[in-house]
Amino acid sequence: MFKFSMLRRTDLSTECDACGVGIDLMTGGTCERCRRILCATHLHGSWLRRMVHEYRRPVTCVDCRAGRTAAAPGTRR
Repeated sequence: MFKFSMLRRTDLSTECDACGVGIDLMTGGTCERCRRILCATHLHGSWLRRMVHEYRRPVTCVDCRAGRTAAAPGTRR
């Protein structure tokens, strides 16, 4: 039986800016404040935070929420 194309993993990947681990672009993302590409652990922190983002909040990474990183130039904080 063939695999459904919409259920397959993507062929696109990159490395997390925080830890350097290779990530699939569908599991990680970009923080809207610091503009870093991050894995799900560094971007969301927890499963609950990921669900909150999916339904109503902009994406801010764990470091930006804790105040440990500066905003990228040209973005509001």
